[in-house]
Amino acid sequence: MTKDKTGVQLDQGHTSTDDFITRKYVLPLLKDEKMRNKLIEEHRACPVGKAAQPHKGQPMVEHSKELQIVLDKLRRQPMHIKKYVTVCKKDFEDYRIGIVTGVRGEPVKILEESFSSEEAVEHAIFLKRVVDLLERYSEWLIYWGLYNA
Repeated sequence: MTKDKTGVQLDQGHTSTDDFITRKYVLPLLKDEKMRNKLIEEHRACPVGKAAQPHKGQPMVEHSKELQIVLDKLRRQPMHIKKYVTVCKKDFEDYRIGIVTGVRGEPVKILEESFSSEEAVEHAIFLKRVVDLLERYSEWLIYWGLYNA
């Protein structure tokens, strides 16, 4: 007789909490086109982020609270869901987007599109993650009248 896995083994607690946070705090920011465009523009201006403390005369740059909420969600995506990473093919010249399978030892799938800077590839990854998140929750958004497919 095989025992069914427990909720802890299936990671149901984390999944349920993360789902709640996504629906309550993240999706309202992304469903509003004006806010979504504001967040995209803010991320485009500073995709990698800067130190919270002034360093060598550089000004402090912090993401807005709203962008930080979205970034936190996008960065804690589980590995078994399409996870994008930055792949540096040649320093300061050729950056690519990689997709991690979530299985240890399997190679990262590297996409063809090339970017000339780390900032450009990080922003492209951000855009892909936003689209994937909206697609994953589109049924819920449509049900509540918050999204038009």
